[in-house]
Amino acid sequence: MKLVLLPGMDGTGMLFGPLLANIQGMELLVLPLPTEGAQDYKSLSEQILKRLPHEDFILVAESFSGGIAAQLSQQIVAHLKGIIFVASFLSAPTKLMAHFASLLPIRYLAYLPFSGIVYKLFFLGKYAGNKEVELFRLAIDAAPVRALKLRLKVIVQAKYDGFKSAVPAVYIGAAHDMLVHRRKRLEFVQAYSDITFAELDGPHFIFQAKPKEGATAIIEAVSLLTGKVTKS
Repeated sequence: MKLVLLPGMDGTGMLFGPLLANIQGMELLVLPLPTEGAQDYKSLSEQILKRLPHEDFILVAESFSGGIAAQLSQQIVAHLKGIIFVASFLSAPTKLMAHFASLLPIRYLAYLPFSGIVYKLFFLGKYAGNKEVELFRLAIDAAPVRALKLRLKVIVQAKYDGFKSAVPAVYIGAAHDMLVHRRKRLEFVQAYSDITFAELDGPHFIFQAKPKEGATAIIEAVSLLTGKVTKS
C-alpha cells in the first residue's frame, strides 16, 4: 500500500524528513503543496487530485492539509483507501492562529533572538534540539510569503459545514498541542462514520518532535486501514 503524505502549512514536505527515515518497507510519496494560485482547500484539493497515484494508497494529512484531505473525502477518489489525519482540524483551531496571521511574514520570526523559544513553545516542544529548530526555520524560509499568508487566512476562516464521509480514517493527535484544541476532534467524529483515534505525547508538530513514535503510529494506522480494506 502506497503512503501519500501532504505537509502542514509550510507546504514544502521538508519537515517529513525525520519521520520518513523511520518508516521502512513502505512506498512513500510526499506531495508538496502548490505555491502559485489560490490556496483555499477546494483549489488545493483540485491540484492535489491530479497528482495522486493510479494505485491503492492511504493519504496522510498533517495539520493544515487536513482540510485538503477532507475535501477529497467528499468525492469519489480512485484508489483512496483511507486517510490518516495528524493534528488536523476542520474548523479554525484556536485564536492563536489569528495572532500568528497578524505577525506575517512569519519567517521574520526566525531572525528574532527568541525565535527558538517560540518555535519550541508552540510547534516543536521544549525538548527540541538545534537540529529540529533549524529544519523548521528552513521549511518556513522555503515557503513563499504570499502562500503562507493565504494559508493562514484559510485556517482562520475555516468552518466545518457538516459534511459526512464514509472513507475510513485514523486521527493521530498530539497530547500537548498548543494550536489545535482537543475539542476539534469532535468534528471528525461527526464527519467520518468510520474513524479511530490515537494520541502521541508531544507538541503540534508531533512527527518532527517524535519521529520514531510517529512512524510507529503511522504503521499501526496503515495496518488498521489496510485490514478494513481487506475485509470489505
